[in-house]
Amino acid sequence: MADTRGIVLEVLLEYESGQAFLSELIRQVLTKYAYLEERDRAFIKTLAEGSVEKQIALDHCIDSVSKTPVRKMKKVIRAILRMTAYQLLFMDHVPRSAACNEAVKLAKKKHIQGLSGFVNGVARALAEKSREGGPVFPDEATEYSCPAWIASKLEEDHGTEKASAMIRSMGGRPPLFLRVNLTKGGIEEVSELLRKEGISAEPAPFPGEALRAPEGLSPVHSEAFLKGFYSVQDISSMAAVKAALETLMQSAGEERKALSVLDVCAAPGGKACYAAELLSPEGDSRGPEGFVRAFDVSEGKLARIRENLERLGLRNCRAEVRDARSFDPALEASADLLIADLPCSGLGVMNRKVDIKYRVQPGDILELCKLQREILENVRRYLKPGGVLLFSTCTVTREETVQQAEWIEDRIGLHKVTEKQFLQGIDPCDGFYYAVFIMP
Repeated sequence: MADTRGIVLEVLLEYESGQAFLSELIRQVLTKYAYLEERDRAFIKTLAEGSVEKQIALDHCIDSVSKTPVRKMKKVIRAILRMTAYQLLFMDHVPRSAACNEAVKLAKKKHIQGLSGFVNGVARALAEKSREGGPVFPDEATEYSCPAWIASKLEEDHGTEKASAMIRSMGGRPPLFLRVNLTKGGIEEVSELLRKEGISAEPAPFPGEALRAPEGLSPVHSEAFLKGFYSVQDISSMAAVKAALETLMQSAGEERKALSVLDVCAAPGGKACYAAELLSPEGDSRGPEGFVRAFDVSEGKLARIRENLERLGLRNCRAEVRDARSFDPALEASADLLIADLPCSGLGVMNRKVDIKYRVQPGDILELCKLQREILENVRRYLKPGGVLLFSTCTVTREETVQQAEWIEDRIGLHKVTEKQFLQGIDPCDGFYYAVFIMP
């Protein structure tokens, strides 16, 4: 029998060393233990993610029954107790006795027998707390494991009511949306293909090209996915690309026959691929003719884009290594549409990327704004006169969204046509911002 809890403990210890993202560590472990039963693999993923995602709430609960505060514990003891607390408080199907007994076994296996009694005592106290109806938290930020500075920032930028809804959204997973590849079939055809696989995907609140996946679906294992009939992309991101292309078509009229699109920070490629799907390769009369060039800083980042291009069968998009901070004279005034989905704090996807809220620090926001502006100052020179800029970020801070849009108008001199801020927990999608501009 696989020691699934031992595997999770190693993931948590490696994660706490700060050398890798949690998602990458889990991916590596699930690849290494691909021979395990699906139930065991699901347990590993759920426990590892939950022990990190609920860390603030778990530490509060542990501190309520332990004489030694979590922050003063040995790293291995801290990890064992967090994963034990998660099992006891958030995994109803795990027997309390199993969670407690396995915690003691892990402590002994790590040669810290002298503390196995301490681990046992804290685990039993947590089990008793779970029997009594669960923990009581002092505030929403603690209950939903939202760092205090982020909770304050959300309230400052969006008000108490919206901030509360955004914090509470961290208690669950956001919906998963599937972008239908219109070059291969329509939404009804793809829905039927999924139904034949036993997947009932409903139309999403986005016109024409998106489905909402049922909860718990792993869509990348679907035959329809592997054959390129759809991709996974949030509808907020889709809305940004569609708004930009609609603006371009309205402004271009009949003057531009073959549209040039540059995506300067493209990985993992969702926006570039969607733009290519909405446009047509040369000689294809399906829609407006256009070609997309997707840039990012390394071959590693481009590998995912190229995989998607091949899977989707897109002939009008090419991935290239380029640094968006370095000017390329060959690209000057070459783009009808410039997509700039720029590095950001990622606070709009905290309930999707469970460890991002711990990695981002308050000072990072201004540094990211500086980087965004450095990139924008450079890539604006790639726009043709009358060209369209799409600026977007998967975050919700005013500095990285509306204030950057104001800076683009004031400093770069582009005219803002439209903008939209999506807020997780309020809108049916990720937290996301986009603004569309036209070059005079």
